[in-house]
Amino acid sequence: MIASRQWLTPLGLAMVALVVVTAGLGGPGFNTSGLGLLNLLSALVFAGSAVPFLVHEKLPAPAYVSSMVLMALAVVGMRAADPASEVIALFLLAAFAPLRSPRPVLAAVTLLGVLAFNVLQLGTAHSALALILATDAGVAFFFLVGTLLRREKEQRLRITELLHELQVSREAEREASLEAERARMAREMHDVLAHTLSGLVLQLEGARLLAQGSRADPRVLETIQQAQQLSRSGLAEARDAVRTLRGQDLPGPDRIGSLVDQHRLASAGQTSFIDRGIPAPLTPEAELALYRAAQESLSNVRKHAPGSDVEVELVWGPGTVDLYVTNTSGPPETPTGAPGYGLTGMTERADLAGGTVTAGPFPGGFRVHLSLPYADAAPGGATGT
Repeated sequence: MIASRQWLTPLGLAMVALVVVTAGLGGPGFNTSGLGLLNLLSALVFAGSAVPFLVHEKLPAPAYVSSMVLMALAVVGMRAADPASEVIALFLLAAFAPLRSPRPVLAAVTLLGVLAFNVLQLGTAHSALALILATDAGVAFFFLVGTLLRREKEQRLRITELLHELQVSREAEREASLEAERARMAREMHDVLAHTLSGLVLQLEGARLLAQGSRADPRVLETIQQAQQLSRSGLAEARDAVRTLRGQDLPGPDRIGSLVDQHRLASAGQTSFIDRGIPAPLTPEAELALYRAAQESLSNVRKHAPGSDVEVELVWGPGTVDLYVTNTSGPPETPTGAPGYGLTGMTERADLAGGTVTAGPFPGGFRVHLSLPYADAAPGGATGT
């Protein structure tokens, strides 16, 4: 909106140039002595004072007052040098006065300049009174134009401020709505999923004790123990999810090792975890994206390629951290049931953190690769761990 009015300053500067040209073409013109010198000096003082007055909007108030005084003196000087000169400079003086502060002082200076101009008009015209009235009417009109331009600018600035406040208010409202929704989901997960898993853990503990007491097949006991461990891990994951929704204790790359340990308990294949380089600061979104990508990838291996070997590699490189989850030596990936949204979720999290996700067949298996930038683009190390 402000840019749409940028033509006003060039227009004002063009009018100042017109005043100088008009003064030079007048009766005495520009000279090095007499009225020509007075005319030349007055025109130069007017232009030299008007240009900074128009171009700079944040000068100290005394600077604007000084510029207005010099312009008023220059207008009177050009009139004294050439009694037949045009009144353009006086009209510009009136139009400029409302544009800067302190406005009452600038208006008073303009009024004094107009009165001095009128005094000079009294002795240089046949119909002096009519000429003075016409001149003063023109001055009043241009002063009103300047006032309207100033108010229009103030209104535009106020509208810009209100739009910014509205945007901030909408962002705050959206954040409050998201926070309320996260809190609701956290309550639902705590009241339903966490309680259900807690009951499942107790039931499996009872089944384990019963199997031990009844001398059941050791394989049955081992299966119950594995199911119990997985249910406890699921309960811990549910509690982590609740804390995440409430903005507390977000999981990050430091917990990927525990995900690998949980996968070992649930899978018959070999599982390895390699952490290379020196960890660097990440944004909260990037930390959570790393953890969720590892979690989803390992879950997909258990679902689509049970029994396959898995290698999880976390590489802290120069500028980015890369997560590779590769499953090999297992049966081909054959999805069972309805397709999930794990890869879509990984991609969305990576986009929010400024990273990328690629997933596809790999020689002998399947690979997921997540790459994320550091919070401050700090370089990573290259030493293995």
